[in-house]
This record gives sequence, structure tokens and C-alpha cells, in this order.
Amino acid sequence: MDDYNPPIRFFEMLGIGEDELSQYSVRLNQSSDAWFDAMTMYYGHHDELMDWVFTRRWNGGRAGGNIRRPKVLQFIQLDGREKPATHWLFIGGYEAGAPVMRGGNEVYQRTPIERFRPFEARTVVTYRKRRGAVQMVNDMADAGMRARFFDTMIVEKVAQSPVSAMPFPGYDNVRLSFNELVAAVHDDEWRGALGAVNAVYLQTDTRTGWHYVGSAYSRHGGERGLLSRWQEYVQGDHTGGNKLLKDLVAEQGASYIEKHFQYSILDIFDPRVADRTVIEREHWWMDTLSSVCDGDAAVPHGYNSRLQWRRTGEGEGAGTD
Repeated sequence: MDDYNPPIRFFEMLGIGEDELSQYSVRLNQSSDAWFDAMTMYYGHHDELMDWVFTRRWNGGRAGGNIRRPKVLQFIQLDGREKPATHWLFIGGYEAGAPVMRGGNEVYQRTPIERFRPFEARTVVTYRKRRGAVQMVNDMADAGMRARFFDTMIVEKVAQSPVSAMPFPGYDNVRLSFNELVAAVHDDEWRGALGAVNAVYLQTDTRTGWHYVGSAYSRHGGERGLLSRWQEYVQGDHTGGNKLLKDLVAEQGASYIEKHFQYSILDIFDPRVADRTVIEREHWWMDTLSSVCDGDAAVPHGYNSRLQWRRTGEGEGAGTD
């Protein structure tokens, strides 16, 4: 039996033959910490990201993003630190319309091509130009370029969900918008990682800079640890029962949390570690980040309550006050 597994060519998977491919441009948008984080932008600022990848001319300068074909396949570099750029996330196929002015930039209008939607933000491909810098917009009407892309753009993975297009980054590199959190708690790889540990975690209000420090160390049915706690934030009013967060939602609405909150991990623990150890670290982080609300201060600057700080650990950490 032949054990050789031939590569899956991206355009063959999409059902695009070489003749049809001549109607497309392929745009490879390189990622950079100075510009944007691809996944955060995709979930939290999707329209801004799409305007970026459809920009023809920035601030009246030279046109550096010409899309010369009637259709375009858009990709974004997964990791801006990767040199040379090799791994690309497919973010959709579109019919490209006439450019319009938007925010000082000349931006192409676009209409999604429905047949490609099942692969959008889930398909990771490898493509590496042989020499020189990666060209941003590639015109597939050029027979040599078309043949090179057709033969060498290879499918690396088709993920279960958009967030899992990127592998779990390690606990110390988790930083999720609310929409990313929703996807993460429904993805098998992320669920396995988050459910394997107890943790002290951080919620950050990116609009104000206020923090909320919480801990997760109990089990709920078949779920456990951090996964259990973060699932609670996805549900209902997204407060997890915290009083000050409930006050925030009563004033601003649950959409405020969906728009402005970010989730990260401060410490992880083996589930066999005593609850008291987790709580002590939670308190240490509350003090370090000054997240305990001071009702007498002009700017209380935190969403943890004094009552929560005094808790000794009933139920799910200190995350329910």
C-alpha cells in the first residue's frame, strides 16, 4: 500500500480550475504588530479589517493595492513574526467593485462569493514566493504566476471553527476579544486546553483600562476549571454573576462587554492544587493590578469588590460576587 499522501492544492479544493483562476487576483496581506493582529481584527473590527485588505490607495498616495481582475481571493498572514511569510489564512472570495473614498483611503467595494463562505477564516494555506519580498496583489491573468500559485499554494488545515485556524497558542499567550472567547469555548482544541487547568484570569475593559481578576477551580457537571468559568461569561448577560459587572451592564448593556472586554490568563494550576492556593494568587493579582473597586475614589478603577477580595472561596472561586 502506498503511504504517500499527495498535497491538497487550495484552488482544487475550492473547485477553481486554471482557466477560471485567470479571472481572479490573489491578495496576500502581510500581518504586523504595527498594523493589526489578524484574528483580533477579524473578530473585533471585521469591517475595518476588510476595508484594509480592500484598500487600493492609502491617504492619497500611490495606488499600491490595485485589484485588476473582477474577482479577488483574500488572505492574511497568520503570524507577522514569520519570516519569510509562509502561512496564510483565507478570509474570503469577493467580486471587486469600483473604488470609493472611505476615511481618506480609496477602498474597493466588494460582494462576497457565497460558494467560498464555508472555507472563510478556517482554511490555512502555505505559500512561499521563491525569491524576493511577497507581492501583495497577484494578477492571475499572468500565466506563469497562475501556474505557480495553482501548483504551490497548499492546504495545511481546514479548522473546525475560525478561532482554531490558529493552534492554541499556550496559556501565557491567550488574549481574546469577547467574540473570540465565544468561538474558543465551542472549539475542541481550545476546550481541551481550558478545561485541563484551574486558573487565575483577567478581564480588561479596553475602553477604560479597568480590570477584573477572577479564579476558576471548581467543576460543573462534565466541565471543569477555566473552561467552566469562561463558558459562563459567554452566556446570559456576560457578567458571570459579578455585581459590579452587572451594574455596568445595567447602565451600558451587554453589548458593551461584547465590544470592549478582553480575556487573558494570569496563572494556571494543576486541578489537584488546593483551592486556597488559587485564591491566594487571585488576591495577589487583585492587589498588583489595583482591580478592587474603591467606592470613595473619584475613579474606582476596578470591577472587583471588597467583599470578593475578602472571600475565602465558596463555589467557583471569587468569580461570582
